[in-house]
Amino acid sequence: MPDPDLIIAPRLVTVEFALEPAYNNITSLFALALTGQYSGYGEWIVRTAASLSQERAYMNRLLCDALDTLFVAYKTHKSWSSLPAYVDELEQEDPYWLRDAMVENIFAYIRSAEPDLKLDAGRFLTDLDYYVDLFQHYIVPAHYEIDRALFADAQALLNDPPTMLDAYVSHLRTMWRDVLASEWERNLPLIQESINAFECLDYSNMTAYEAIRTVTGRDVRGAPGWERKLKGVEHIIFVPSAHAAPYMCKYNAGSAIRIVFGARVPEGVHGRSPALSRSELLVRLNALSDETRLRIIELLSQHGEMCAQDIIELLGLSQSSVSRHLNQLVATGYITERRREVAKCYTLNLDRFDSTLGALGRFLRGR
Repeated sequence: MPDPDLIIAPRLVTVEFALEPAYNNITSLFALALTGQYSGYGEWIVRTAASLSQERAYMNRLLCDALDTLFVAYKTHKSWSSLPAYVDELEQEDPYWLRDAMVENIFAYIRSAEPDLKLDAGRFLTDLDYYVDLFQHYIVPAHYEIDRALFADAQALLNDPPTMLDAYVSHLRTMWRDVLASEWERNLPLIQESINAFECLDYSNMTAYEAIRTVTGRDVRGAPGWERKLKGVEHIIFVPSAHAAPYMCKYNAGSAIRIVFGARVPEGVHGRSPALSRSELLVRLNALSDETRLRIIELLSQHGEMCAQDIIELLGLSQSSVSRHLNQLVATGYITERRREVAKCYTLNLDRFDSTLGALGRFLRGR
């Protein structure tokens, strides 16, 4: 019997690369909001997140973490020339339409996993336990520790769409002016170089999984969540980001998907800038600079494929702690993840270790 992971989304896709300033900067805001839940982000994200005032950091978490579906629900088939252009258009929308689109987007995602689950929009907006339980069971990762106060504030904003929209518009404009604008200009050459390098390759006759592996170095076949995101996808827009690494953000719109990934250039392409080489190498080496992650790698080298619960028991650590480390190793490509029945299982990707050694050697030789 064939492995079902190998026959998901077999259709060929078309590929393009784009700056996508709105998606790119929104992804940076997501990264700033998630530094407490995900490890491995770059120096600028960690330093900037720590420098935000308590009030601004909370608002960023509220809008870009607990309410990030606002962006996902809003015309993701479109491109904008800048983040301010996106905000200007968003400001003119009917806030009640936006709220309803957000709720439907959340429900659609849950139904993709549990088609027969009965969902109650009225209860979702009024019952905090119901609201939090849906997020905990169907939306946020296992290691994510839900802050009930944060999600209570998010639910309150959903019940007051005009205030929600005003808060989102005001926050985006403030963060663009005070935090993002200068950083975006600084990184534009690096991002454009990444685009130029990847456009040199041939992506014809590739499936979605093959294209993602070629561009990001990640094998996402069998990874929970990716099958649903890639189902029916015919066109992929890859968006290099200075701040996404080692993670990827996905924005679906019908048969197209935008994938924001850490800016890099493919191996074998000449003219790699020192800045891009350092950035990519730092992401890879950071994942290997922690004792727990090295212990996970050692266990997998000894046992082959292991399920998350077995790793948790052997390490004697909490599920949330181990999940954070597993997520970073998956994101950097050192291990692959697949679902076996109801369990997440992991194996080493030895090719990634070899390519990291090669990247380090090229960096030391100045190539």
